[in-house]
Amino acid sequence: MDTDGDLVPEPRGMPSATPAPLAELVTIRHGLLVEHEVVLAAGATASDLTSAMILVPPRAALVSFHGDVDLSLVFREVPLDHVPNKAEGPPDTA
Repeated sequence: MDTDGDLVPEPRGMPSATPAPLAELVTIRHGLLVEHEVVLAAGATASDLTSAMILVPPRAALVSFHGDVDLSLVFREVPLDHVPNKAEGPPDTA
């Protein structure tokens, strides 16, 4: 209220910016090859990691990791038509 008893609106601050995610997923496609990179920033929590990992396909395998300030986990999908049948044995390397 002001000095005359009239209602005065409360001051509103500037809306805060949405914080940047501390874990994110980047997907890269090279023909049949699909790689998923989970990037974790310093301060990321288990919840942040879980939120990014839930988007990685279950058949994707961890193929590399690297980090300095941020940690990157690289997963690669193997196309279903290129998965060898266990009864056939390992694929030929010749």
